[in-house]
Amino acid sequence: MKIEYTRNLPHLQYVGATFFVTFCLKGALPAHVVQELIAERERTIKHLKEKKADDTADVVYREQKRYFARIERTLDACQHGPDWLRNPSIAAVVANKIREANGKSYELLAYCIMPNHVHLVVDTANQLETLEPDEDVTNDNYQQLFQSLGIIKGGSAFKANQFMGRRGAFWQSESYDHYVRDAAELKRIINYTLQNPVKAGFVTNWQDWPYTYLSERF
Repeated sequence: MKIEYTRNLPHLQYVGATFFVTFCLKGALPAHVVQELIAERERTIKHLKEKKADDTADVVYREQKRYFARIERTLDACQHGPDWLRNPSIAAVVANKIREANGKSYELLAYCIMPNHVHLVVDTANQLETLEPDEDVTNDNYQQLFQSLGIIKGGSAFKANQFMGRRGAFWQSESYDHYVRDAAELKRIINYTLQNPVKAGFVTNWQDWPYTYLSERF
């Protein structure tokens, strides 16, 4: 079972899947940059679908991953917008909101809070474990990923704005989510998440970055 919803971007969220999510501060991704990336991706996917090859679905999936990677590189460069998450107190607010949902709407596998964005890896299968064998998944017994993100972003934005004495949008409304297909991909994604501050030159060992987390499961 899967859920599709669209804001500025299409999202595909499989029930009970593992997800890699990135969300960023308002202004960290300028609108013109996002639109350029979307247009480039849509042109490529349209061309792929017109070819009607047998492996079109896999090729489109890989193109979605490349698009996601371009978003990541833009954010990692930290060239746009505010960097409020450099503040330890603000980063702690975000980390606490992420951890609050652990064991409820998802199992928290890893996260990294960078100066202008957050990487999050979660497994939503734990919600299915509480259901009866013949029980259907509904909005009453299953919290979808975008709902969990709304709670995290809304709650942390309120507290962060209070702390800074400001008003207005804190997070960019859009989040970028990618469902993880297998264990090998999950391993690569977690490694990418943890190594983000190392690649940025903030620390030489990911364990020295105070705003990262790795589940004991790994």
